[in-house]
Amino acid sequence: MTGAAISATMFWNGRSRLNSARYLCSHLVTLRCGQTAAIVNLEEIWESGAVLECEERPDDNGPAEIRCGSITFCGRLTRVEQHEFGWRAEMELSPLTPWSPERFQPDHMLNPADLG
Repeated sequence: MTGAAISATMFWNGRSRLNSARYLCSHLVTLRCGQTAAIVNLEEIWESGAVLECEERPDDNGPAEIRCGSITFCGRLTRVEQHEFGWRAEMELSPLTPWSPERFQPDHMLNPADLG
């Protein structure tokens, strides 16, 4: 695995694990934060996180989950920033619900490392 394919090292269940590359994508998903749910656009995804574009500010105080059809990813929002067209939220996925291309492939998925 090359340096470009490794985004970070983390610990899961007491052992070191390498994160997969970050993938660009564009896929509508449901973001649930507490009692509030909204349709948002999944913009990036990697083994331990995701970036979402939201029209309304998501509640970043507590647990959050992304639902993609029958697949659910749990975690928490770690950063929410307002921009010209809405809100950008970064979500840290729980080690119990990591993302992998085998588990869920978002629409328009692209690994920027494949571009050369």
